Amino acid sequence: MSKRRAFTTFLIILFVLIFSEGLMAQREPEVNLVTDEDMNLIRQEKFDIILPQIMRQNKIDMWIHVFRFGDPDPLNDDFGTESGVVIFTDKGGERIERAVLGHCSESIRESGAYDIFLAEEERVEGEAGWENIIGEFVAERDPQRIGVNFSEKYAIADGISHTDYLKLVKCLGDKYARRIVSAENLIVEYLSSKVMSEIVIYTELCKICAKKIEREFNKIIPGKTSLKDVSGNIWVRDPDGFENNNNDYIIQRGDLVGLICGARSGSYSAHISGLAYVLRQGETVPPPEVQEVFKHALRVREIFRKNIKVGRTAGETLNILIRRLEEAGYIYIDKDRYDKKADPRKTQVHIDLHAMGKEVLQTEAPRISPLGPDWIRDLKIPLYHTFAFEYMVHMPVPKWGKGKHLYVLMHDGVIVTERGVEFPYPPVNKIHIIR
Repeated sequence: MSKRRAFTTFLIILFVLIFSEGLMAQREPEVNLVTDEDMNLIRQEKFDIILPQIMRQNKIDMWIHVFRFGDPDPLNDDFGTESGVVIFTDKGGERIERAVLGHCSESIRESGAYDIFLAEEERVEGEAGWENIIGEFVAERDPQRIGVNFSEKYAIADGISHTDYLKLVKCLGDKYARRIVSAENLIVEYLSSKVMSEIVIYTELCKICAKKIEREFNKIIPGKTSLKDVSGNIWVRDPDGFENNNNDYIIQRGDLVGLICGARSGSYSAHISGLAYVLRQGETVPPPEVQEVFKHALRVREIFRKNIKVGRTAGETLNILIRRLEEAGYIYIDKDRYDKKADPRKTQVHIDLHAMGKEVLQTEAPRISPLGPDWIRDLKIPLYHTFAFEYMVHMPVPKWGKGKHLYVLMHDGVIVTERGVEFPYPPVNKIHIIR
């Protein structure tokens, strides 16, 4: 092996080790919170409330979602099956007919969420079985537009395999195959929509996180505790923007410490932040510049609260927030990095208000942020959207020297209701003091 190749291999291994260490530091521990009964309630509520809305808004008469055993799908947990086909049919009225042509647990069969099951003696476990009866099932209902789980736009909505798609087309025959359209909007809207039982879970997870943050801050002994001794994603930044994160750095007096703790249960998760200041000898409160940067953080939070509404797209909302920030005298930055060329008298703010609460939305969409692909900003903010109030404040401190600044990251959990943004738990309103 050449020296260059060996060195490249070393760098790759080193990157993987560092990256893995960071992931371990941020990994959200599982808590025993969401039960099978909770999931059955969520399923029933979403079928009753969300399904009719999104199917009719998208003019879909029948939604066919095909699962292949061994190929994870974002809706496995929501629909309660890992193989076969789930079919929703709009026959008019308030209720959407729900059918499972495949495997699901006895708990789900007894929950009342579904109306129709493949007879036990006919059912074939795994991948096969549904193709034998689906053609007749669809023909009896004669849908005009059939949504199927494929998409060119959203990876999370592109779940059907090529093989299963060909089988489905063959089973439906030419007449109904011509009526197939993408169910991409149904899938994304279903995943991003919340019912009250999910809000309760999200709230409890946020409260668990808040307690963890308080507990971890209380463990810190100035001059003795290292960042890696604290659970969660913890960091300290110096005035030049250099960050120590989850490493051997010993927390010192005068440090402004950021911490994010998470918790998850099943496919639900939350992670929120806290801020602590380590008092120097003789200090009883944080110095004026630390108090000032926190005031900016709270002021920015109120600007965001007043300007986020249900029904706007994430992109429209981002543009509104940028305008409001600039009107209030702040500088918007599209990267979480202090801009040394900007006006040194103004505080800079970066925005990343991403979805939170359901792990299957890997892209954290809809995302009020410059980060990620354009489509995550094209999505509208739904009612009861749960997301992270995550933003970064970089405040210049001229008396320290040119380019010197203080950094605060805020990461609260919030919900958008009919009234606007609301907190489901007490958010960060003060700096935790470490003596």
